Amino acid sequence: MKKHIKIIVKTIIFVFVIGCGFYFWKLAPVKVKTFEVKQSLIQQTIFGTGTLEAKIRLAVSPRATGTIHKLYADQGDIVKAGTLLAEMDSEDIVQQMKVAEAELAVANASLQRINAEIHSAKANLEYADAMFQRSKKLLSSNAEPRSTFDKNRQNMLVAAAALEQAEKKRIESETALVKYQSQIAYYKIKLAETRLAAPFDALIIRRNREQGAVVNPGVSIMDIVDTSSVWASVWVDETAIAMLRNGLASDVIFRTLPQQRFPGKICRLWRETDRETREYKVDIALEKLPPNWTLGQRLEVFIKVSQPKKCINIPANLISWKNNNPFVLLVVDGRITEQPVKLGIRTQNSAEIISGLSEKDKIVMQPQKNMAYINRRIKK
Repeated sequence: MKKHIKIIVKTIIFVFVIGCGFYFWKLAPVKVKTFEVKQSLIQQTIFGTGTLEAKIRLAVSPRATGTIHKLYADQGDIVKAGTLLAEMDSEDIVQQMKVAEAELAVANASLQRINAEIHSAKANLEYADAMFQRSKKLLSSNAEPRSTFDKNRQNMLVAAAALEQAEKKRIESETALVKYQSQIAYYKIKLAETRLAAPFDALIIRRNREQGAVVNPGVSIMDIVDTSSVWASVWVDETAIAMLRNGLASDVIFRTLPQQRFPGKICRLWRETDRETREYKVDIALEKLPPNWTLGQRLEVFIKVSQPKKCINIPANLISWKNNNPFVLLVVDGRITEQPVKLGIRTQNSAEIISGLSEKDKIVMQPQKNMAYINRRIKK
């Protein structure tokens, strides 16, 4: 008898434990956090990922073969337009210019001497011509012998020839003067070409040669980029093509500064889609850059393709999917139920609800964790 009583007691206890377990597992109210549905502003965006790139790149190289005399900037430096970056050896050019300057000085002195000769030759010609004209009058009246007339005529012709010869010398001297002036101007240009300056505000991304190296034309000493042409080059899905256009505002988020947004605008749409990923590129000009940035730096972009709209929207992480259909865990009459919804505008963090929810409805948060509580009551 006692044995039967023990079996009955154990059975009752077992059933009670099972019943309590079943109650707490399936029937007991559960405590969950809820989100109250309400209207707020939402703006449709297109998401893309990419890197920081530069539109304008330039290799700093000499015009002629030469030796690097001195470098004034290094990799990573940000310089202003006109800043001297490198200087090539210019000793040969300087010496050639000094020779040309000396020859120019000689040509100037020669020209001054010839000008004096011309002045003297003009005076001699004027005197000889006056004597010839006088003899010509006297000869017509037989007041002077023919021999004196001939002599004065000869003197006039000699003076004219001397003036002509002096003027030819002046042309030759002036030609030499122009030649040496042109040589000096040429050497000045060549000398200026040995000083390699930044053509724009630039970032030096690479230094390829060192002081003392011999460099040929076209060989890069430094690689620079225009800091005003740095932009975000972003890949977006081809399904967004119809919604994108130049000038659309965007928010750029660098992975090094995830809490900060940098405003920008689309400045160029590429016209070729990658045949493997089905994505295409969008270039976005930034209003400003982070304090520290590097080309190739990874970033994320949200392109604003609509105006802000006030509507019912909920956090995207409250939406679950079943057979490609969205639903939420909604509290109805104190129970957790599965509520299908129709979505409208979707952003990274939010989604517009076109139908399925009303204001002040309560949605269960952490749906993946609370999915097992469907049809359970909630604790108030």
